[in-house]
Amino acid sequence: MDEIATWYKGIPTITKFLFTNFVVITLAGYFVVIIFGPRLYGIFWYSPFLIFTKFQIWRFYTAFFYVPFGFDLKGLSYVFQAYFLYRHSLELETSRFAGRKADYIYFLLVEAGLILILGWYIEYITYHLSECLIMAIIYLWSQEFRDTIVTFLFGIRFKGAYFPWVLLAFELIQMQNIWPTAIGILSGHIYYYLMDLYPAAGGPRLLNTPRWLYRYFPPLSSGARTSFGTAFSARNQNTAGEGSTHKWGRGRRLGSS
Repeated sequence: MDEIATWYKGIPTITKFLFTNFVVITLAGYFVVIIFGPRLYGIFWYSPFLIFTKFQIWRFYTAFFYVPFGFDLKGLSYVFQAYFLYRHSLELETSRFAGRKADYIYFLLVEAGLILILGWYIEYITYHLSECLIMAIIYLWSQEFRDTIVTFLFGIRFKGAYFPWVLLAFELIQMQNIWPTAIGILSGHIYYYLMDLYPAAGGPRLLNTPRWLYRYFPPLSSGARTSFGTAFSARNQNTAGEGSTHKWGRGRRLGSS
């Protein structure tokens, strides 16, 4: 228990927030069904109809952290999603967003807005926006750690830049619902393009972290780069290196329900 407590205390703040909500809200949904019956099975799902007609506004929040859970393959899928969220968020927070909580929070807010908009049009295809958010985090990670070697399934090795597309292809092969993964990739790419690619090509940076976020979460060191263009020092690029390896277990599909 001491080792678990030490590990948990050592998780960076935002990753800890995401991971804790993911665990607590999913388990809360599981026990709500156990206690009150199956009629509340979808109590934490994303549903614009129920949000705006029944004023169940908590769904705006819980949908980003809830995954159907059970002691079966769904439970195994949940474990993999929790691991993906923890691992990739941790590496982003300690590399690209090191010392820049405001910028990481802004990234998550932008992704949440994009996912809500896209999810509005396909609400009957995906109710669990957690899959979309995790995939958006994975996509940005894949751009930040493009040359990191990922080991997937039965020893298949490829660069991190291809990881989101491998997950998408894996779901296509399994004939699973690919919409959560596709939405996550699309929303992640929109942020990456507007924040990195377009400004690098000479265009203005269209996404700027609001100043009020910097007031609440100021950069922790002089090496932080803000989205207002104050470049103190370049961020760490691919700190894992070409030769690093990640083990992804058996490669259970992300977000199977």
